[in-house]
Amino acid sequence: MQLQPRLERGLIRVPVTDADELNASRALTERLRQVDELLERYATIAQLRAKPTSELGDDDRRTSWLHMSHFVASCMSMATDNLAATKQLLLPGGEQLEHRVTAHFPLLRAALESASTALWLLRPDVQRDRIIRLLQLRTTDIDYDLTLIKAAAKLADLRTPQGRSASQAAIRGGVARRKRHVNQMAKITEAEGISADDYVRGAPGHSVIVEQATDYPDLNGKYASTVWRLISGLTHPSPLRMMSTSKHGDTVDNDDGTLYVVASMNLAHTTNALLAAMMTYRHATETLAARVARVHHRPGAA
Repeated sequence: MQLQPRLERGLIRVPVTDADELNASRALTERLRQVDELLERYATIAQLRAKPTSELGDDDRRTSWLHMSHFVASCMSMATDNLAATKQLLLPGGEQLEHRVTAHFPLLRAALESASTALWLLRPDVQRDRIIRLLQLRTTDIDYDLTLIKAAAKLADLRTPQGRSASQAAIRGGVARRKRHVNQMAKITEAEGISADDYVRGAPGHSVIVEQATDYPDLNGKYASTVWRLISGLTHPSPLRMMSTSKHGDTVDNDDGTLYVVASMNLAHTTNALLAAMMTYRHATETLAARVARVHHRPGAA
């Protein structure tokens, strides 16, 4: 089907005709069609329940009620949703590639961050390291949650007794919730012999998590982190990133001294970001499967 140029809210959408871009679009389309297979594999693994004797089962026992498996499931659900949405956006109906300018990059960034976080949690073979990483993430999560609650509480009409009461009640509830989490984490660390210094500062940033999680022979950690940085600049407004990642076509010299340049998003950046997200998702899925299946051996056991 031949797509005709059309104006779409300030953007001109045109069919791909350049030979190199056509090859790139075919490669991207093929990758997008592989997304469903990845999602189906995770759906199968997600239905498995970790036995108490498994590595993940023992992780959950030691981290109750801030279970390791719950955090992993939350991350993977977000990654799943964003990968599915990426395919739906770029390959509507599963047939014709319709490449966007930047709309898909927030989805790919969320998919990469979420899958990397799950993998970062699951990857260490030493159980103590997995538990510390969980506590770091839980600390960051509950701190951000309280920050949001305090910001939302300010939206109440503080000029009225009812508004002030509602605002104060929301903050008290958020503080109490954070205290429950902090107390539970303290119980876990005491039982595991973990120092508070190992986790109270929270988790590292996403660039570090992506790099540490994805350092595999088929996906270099520094490369994946660089991809994350690139698509982050295409998620937030960055004219410099938009220009540096675009392909520039014909230039029109106007009489008033200005230049018009026809620019289009380079398909390679989408393909690279999609590959990084998909490969991280696959590694997270298979690492989860291994932690569910593998029997935990207690130190000193024969």
